[in-house]
Amino acid sequence: HSDYPPEAATYLRDYSDGRYDDDAQIGFIYSSQEARLSEDGHVFYIGRPDVDGIEFAYRRGHPGIWAWYPIDADWVRVAPDIETLERDWFARKLAV
Repeated sequence: HSDYPPEAATYLRDYSDGRYDDDAQIGFIYSSQEARLSEDGHVFYIGRPDVDGIEFAYRRGHPGIWAWYPIDADWVRVAPDIETLERDWFARKLAV
């Protein structure tokens, strides 16, 4: 998995089946079949909140989980790690 940002190791190890939110009816963390690496190899997309085309991702050289906002062409850090992303998602504390 050397093509992936080093920060993605936890996703690849513990989250490759993805995570589904029954209440929201969305797979907010992609399975490994849905996750994808950007063409330049700097971004590994791992999920989505299903709002405005926003996606969650690891960014090479930038710790944490980031949200890509395509409408604003902007990155915002949303969690220090994937475990926190999952916990905050289910606690409805994640703001996107």
